[in-house]
Amino acid sequence: MKVEKLTGMVREALQLPKATVKNLGRVGGMTNLNYLVEINSEPYIVRIPGNGTKALINRVEEEENLKLGSDLGINPELVYFNASSGLKITRKIENAQTLTQDTAKGEEMLVKAAEIFKKLHHSTKKMGNQFKLFEMMAHYETLALRADGDFYSGFEKVKEQIKELQYKFNAFLIVETPCHIDPACSNFILDDEGRVYLIDWEYGGMFDPMWDVAAFALESGLSKSEEAKFHSYYFQREVTAKEQERILLHKIFQDYLWSLWTVFKEEKGDDFGLYGYRRFERAKTNIELYYQIYEVNYNAQ
Repeated sequence: MKVEKLTGMVREALQLPKATVKNLGRVGGMTNLNYLVEINSEPYIVRIPGNGTKALINRVEEEENLKLGSDLGINPELVYFNASSGLKITRKIENAQTLTQDTAKGEEMLVKAAEIFKKLHHSTKKMGNQFKLFEMMAHYETLALRADGDFYSGFEKVKEQIKELQYKFNAFLIVETPCHIDPACSNFILDDEGRVYLIDWEYGGMFDPMWDVAAFALESGLSKSEEAKFHSYYFQREVTAKEQERILLHKIFQDYLWSLWTVFKEEKGDDFGLYGYRRFERAKTNIELYYQIYEVNYNAQ
């Protein structure tokens, strides 16, 4: 984005027509365009919605969930949010480090991530929206079809298997809690005092907390032993068989959902390389694993 346009957007949003705005460059993120800027010599992060996100994200719900995260001390200070445009400005955390798969696996980080999830999942404040997983899957597929998306080989078979697994998941009695839904390691920020923040609440909603537990392990590339350690910090007890089953189901659902997301986003001009393909292939592998461990009674037509 041209500096002049970014400057104009920031000045208008903050109602500071004479503010000095310096664009210091792009920072991470797959869904949106994020810029590190200086506004009157103070550092901020400016989020501009990415390609096709208007069809993917409910910004009104996002704003409410951002405020919940901030109230819980999990999300950084929110300076400006526009639910119509999706423009968001947050204060940059000084000397912040974005977690990577390598740094997320450290024992101290596993402890801190578990604490963040416990704080969120045990919150007495509730989110105003529900994360509707299977509706979102159908919506993303429809968007991809309308965009003439190039689906991965074996899609129809996997789609039918997902329907079978949906019946298995719906049989569980779930106590829904506030969930982040997209806790990729890149959404965890570590400040210079060792405090960890969880950012980007676009997909948040009331849902099964095992989704976040599964997602953190999957997105951080945790080994079995690392995941077991993370579970010990989160649960503070043995993981039940039903919780283990839900975690595996969610890993499958996540890879399937985000592979559909990738198909749509790439048809809108983004290029994620092998990201979507690898997620889809991992979903197939974990479906076979699930079939080996658990009995699946429903056969989708």
